[in-house]
Order: sequence, then C-alpha cells, then structure tokens
Amino acid sequence: MTESDVQANAVAPAASPKQNEDKPCALCKLLGGCGKGEERSNVPVPAWLTWLCAGALLLMLNQIKLPVAGGKLALADLAFLAGFVPVFLFCLMKKRGLFYPVFGVVVLFAMGVANLCAASGLSGAVEVAQLIQMLFCGTMMISFLVENAPRQAVWTVLAAIGLNVLVAWVQWGSVGFGAQLAPADVLAVKCGFGGGSYSGLFRSRMALGFFLACALAWVLPSVYGKKATMLRYVLGMLLTIVVLLSIAHGEMLFLATIAALGAGFLHSRRAGIATSLGVFIVILALAGVFRGSHTDGLLQTMSPLKQGEYAGELRTNHLDFFAAMRMAMRQPWHGIGSGRYQSCIGRCYSGPGYDELPNPSWNDIETDTQAGWGILTSTQGLPVAALFFVLLLSVAALGFRQYARSNGEETTALGGALLLLVVLAGMFVTDPLMRGTGWLLALGFGSAVLPGLREKLQCGWRLSPGLVLFAGVLMALPLAAGAVRKKVADPLAGAPVPVQTRTPGETETTSGEDVFLVVDASQAKNITKPVEKGTDSQAAKNAVLKIPDGKGVPPDDKEPAMQYGGAEFEVELKTAATVKIWLRVWWDGSCGNTLNIQVDDEERSATVGNDGTYRVWHWMEAPRVYKLEAGKHKICLLNREDGIMFDQMLITGDPQYVPQGIEEE
Repeated sequence: MTESDVQANAVAPAASPKQNEDKPCALCKLLGGCGKGEERSNVPVPAWLTWLCAGALLLMLNQIKLPVAGGKLALADLAFLAGFVPVFLFCLMKKRGLFYPVFGVVVLFAMGVANLCAASGLSGAVEVAQLIQMLFCGTMMISFLVENAPRQAVWTVLAAIGLNVLVAWVQWGSVGFGAQLAPADVLAVKCGFGGGSYSGLFRSRMALGFFLACALAWVLPSVYGKKATMLRYVLGMLLTIVVLLSIAHGEMLFLATIAALGAGFLHSRRAGIATSLGVFIVILALAGVFRGSHTDGLLQTMSPLKQGEYAGELRTNHLDFFAAMRMAMRQPWHGIGSGRYQSCIGRCYSGPGYDELPNPSWNDIETDTQAGWGILTSTQGLPVAALFFVLLLSVAALGFRQYARSNGEETTALGGALLLLVVLAGMFVTDPLMRGTGWLLALGFGSAVLPGLREKLQCGWRLSPGLVLFAGVLMALPLAAGAVRKKVADPLAGAPVPVQTRTPGETETTSGEDVFLVVDASQAKNITKPVEKGTDSQAAKNAVLKIPDGKGVPPDDKEPAMQYGGAEFEVELKTAATVKIWLRVWWDGSCGNTLNIQVDDEERSATVGNDGTYRVWHWMEAPRVYKLEAGKHKICLLNREDGIMFDQMLITGDPQYVPQGIEEE
C-alpha cells in the first residue's frame, strides 16, 4: 500500500458528530427538505438580474391597475413577468436550482383538484392559476433575490414602505386620516391610487394596513441587523413609529404592533426595548397629538362590533366569517369553487335550519375586509384550508429554526417567519390572497425556506429548472380539466342543510312549488329618485330601472329606504307559500354591484349582489327564504349603490330552480 493510499484511508472515517448534527429534522422531511443540503451554487449572478428582481418586487407591492382591459391588468402582473422570466431562463442556462417549500406544491395541486371537483369553470381555474403565479413562481423569484442580494431585498421593501406611507400622508392631507373608500371611485381612478380614500397604493385602508403590518414584521429584524449598533436601534424605533402611525385600521394596527414587538424581542433584548419605546411613543401620540378623528377611527375599526344604529351587533366581515363557515359545511370536501364566494355568501345568512344572522343591509363593509379563512374554506373546502394552515405554520417554524441555528445571523429568515404568522392571523379579518398583498406571502415563503448559508443548512428543496417545469405541469393538469369541465350553475343546489324545526304557533305554509311569478321592471307602482326608468335591448321588454353611476347613495350609516331611492312592486299569492326571490340585474363594477330588497314591513331589508359579474345581465338570489301568506304583498327594491340596473324579479317556490336568461311565467 502506498503512502497516498494510507492518507486516503485516513481521511475516510464515518460521519463526524458535526456532520450528524446536520441531518434533516422531521419538519424538513415533511416539507421536502434535505437537511445537510448542497453547497451554494458557484455560478456568479449578474448584478443586472438582481436589480431587475428588486425592481419587480417594488412594483409588485401595490394594487395599482393599468387603464387597459377595463382595469383587469395590474402593474404587479407585468412586473412579475419582467422579473421571473429572466430569472428562470438564467437558472435554466446555468443549471441552477430555485428554492421552494415542496409541501407548497402539494397544497396548490390540492387547490386545483378541489376546484375541478367543484366545477367552477374557467373563472375558477383562472383564480387558482393566479395563486400559483404568486405562491409558486413568485416565491422562487423572491427567494432568488433574497439568496443572492439580501440587502437589495431589504432596501426594496423599505422603499415600498416609504412610497406607500408618502402617498398615504398626501391622502391624509386631502381626504383625512382613515377615510373609507368612496363609492364608485374604483372605476373612476383607473390607476388604483384610492381616489377619495386613505389607502396609499392599495384599494383600501385595510389592505394598506395589512401591507404595512407584514412589511414591518419582515424588514425590522434586518434593520436591526446581525450586529446591531445604536444607530440601528434608533432606525428600528423610528421605522416602528412611522409605520404604526400610518396604519388607519385598528385591527391591523394591533396585529402590526404585536408583530413589531415580536421582531424586536426575538432579535435581541436591546432591539426589543427599542421597539417597545417606539410603540410607547405611538400610544402617547394617539392619546395626545393625534387624539380626535385619528384615534376615533382606529378605535371604531378595532372593535368587532358595529357602532351607531345597530351598536353591539357584529360587524359585517365577522358575520361573513360565520356565514362562510355555514357554506363550507354544505360542501366540506371541495367547497363551492373559486370565484363564487360573493354570489353564494348571501344565502348562508339565513335559510332552512339556520338561525338568521343580521344581514348587512347597509354598506358597513370596506373593500378587503372579508375573512380570508372563511373565503378559502368555503371555496376550496376544509382539507385545502387545513393544508394551507399547516403550510403557513410549518414554514414559519422552519424560518425560526433557521434563525436560531445561525446564531442570529439569518435575519431574513426571522422576518419571513414573522410575516407568515402575521398572514395566518390576518386571514381572520382580511383576504391576503390577491394582487399586492399576495406577493407578501411569497416574500415570507421565499425568506423562511432559504438556507442558512454560513451553516450550510437548507429547509426546502432547490428545484432544478426541469423540476420547476414538472411541478408547473402537475399543478396545471387539474386546472385545465376544471376549465373545460361544464360549469355547475348553482354549487349549493342539493347540498345538505340543517333540518328545520317549526316554532310553536308558527303558521304552516305549503312548499309553494307551484308558485312561479315573474315581475318586470315596467310593473313598478312607485319610483323614487335616484332610481329612474331606462331602456336596454337585452332586457325582457326593453324596459329597465336604473341608478346611473354617480347619482347618489344613501347617507352613511343609514338603512336603504324609499326616501333614498327605490322601486315598489305589488304581487299576489293565491296560497301561503315558502318562496325564494331572484333578481335579474346588471352591475357597473365593484362599487356598484348591490341593491336591497324589502318584503312587506320587515324591519331590515336584505342585500342582493356583492358578486364579481360586471356589465352583463345575470340573476342574483335574495339571501332569505320568505314565508308569505296568501294575498297581496309589497316588495321594494332599494338603492344601496349606484351604477346598477334591474330587469326582472322571479318569485318561485321551487328551492332548486335557478333562472337563466329572460324568464316568462
């Protein structure tokens, strides 16, 4: 044996204790991690590519819509393509992998399968495809940026915070702090800067607050840095003060405060003290300098209860959550399908076997204030919602583990973990799975799953370009099948409902299956402004009732009533019956997609609409089941939002009947 052979054998013992420490943990195995991992690629990344990714991320952290295609194209979409395509081509040519928590592929695939089973058609497939774009492709692009240029990523998020705060403060001076989204300004302001509202570069103060809460949680550990100095402590404290004072929604302010304190104390004791001092200054400012409309608006949105006429009643976004859980229980395995939430949520406020929830008859709900967990569970089913919850929690745990094992050096991993926890909690009051805020979720994933480079630890696979394409095809298969499958018109038809019990003394009514009354717009007995008569070639008799955009809505916190605009109809039933009421309507846009219906002298009218079908005639179901006595009944359609038209009303005793097109008796 030669001397070189002896030396070779001498360096070939079994794995050392240090190597054994790098074995993957159970959590890494669950998410597809490889524990020890592979070395960071030695292929140099050109500076122009990281700058391109940083610019794309900056343009993705907003909800600006482009004035083309009816506002359906967002600036974030173009920015994403400009960043992801070059990154993917670079990795393809250089045979370089991209990081992703592999369990996320399972979750996104499950979403596609659930949507296929729900038969929601092309529109549902498009919504799931947008989630794949954000949570799969977006995560890989952002992880590429964070891995190769972490400082650029931090400065990009700081720039996004600065731009939104600057625009919000300009809006503060023009419309007032905490101003709500004004009706009809979404279409009027094509670029989505909020118009007459306090919303920064987002659609609402809720969306702006959620962005600031997530961004603060992510960036604060990196601001304090690996080895914090006094200057960094001061900068972190000032950032905390500026961001918290810029949040106009109470629930988001509370969430951001908890996240900031967590970021500070998890980083170090001194950072925690600096953050606490910033929070204390904010509290003093709200109690002193900003006391008044600023503090009042925060307190009003902090409470889950309504104010004014219906004080003590749950606010609509919390009522929506309960209604969504009812809807989820009717289709627990696959939900009703993406894109159908607004058209179905109303009927789950009341119905056979339900205790009636207070209907949101006046517009006390802002854009983006419906609970994300309710939307996800009711549209995708309980299994998908549970998988998504596990994904958020487990990737956050990986981020904390990365930070702990790096001895406090991987601050972006800590920021990613905190961001994911903010998303998990925030989904009880808002829906982050949309443009602008959805990229924040990708930022959390892309930060928490990255390797601790100094320790050569990896949590999540580095997918080769080939595996990326394979995963994309795998997720696209159920989407393609769902897009071509015949769409089910009513996803709740035939779904089980609780058994209804009749209270003592309640009048017995027939099923009313023989009741089928069609009432046209021309049959209105009484009309009050701003409702007016009009014509439309696609209406039943070319005659419609309409409220043109900009003609006016009821005063704030006032129930819709005939004095604020409405149309009164009279119908007659030969026998007592339990009936459903459908309305054939045309909506101008997201701020003109509801009207209210009131039968006889019921105390509160019910809202019909809140769906996303615009500029086309379609049928919407009233959210209540009505028990009507034999004889004449008064039905009023009331102004809630302008920019709407009404054509026909259908009163039917058949609970399974879904009208299509123009109806005739």
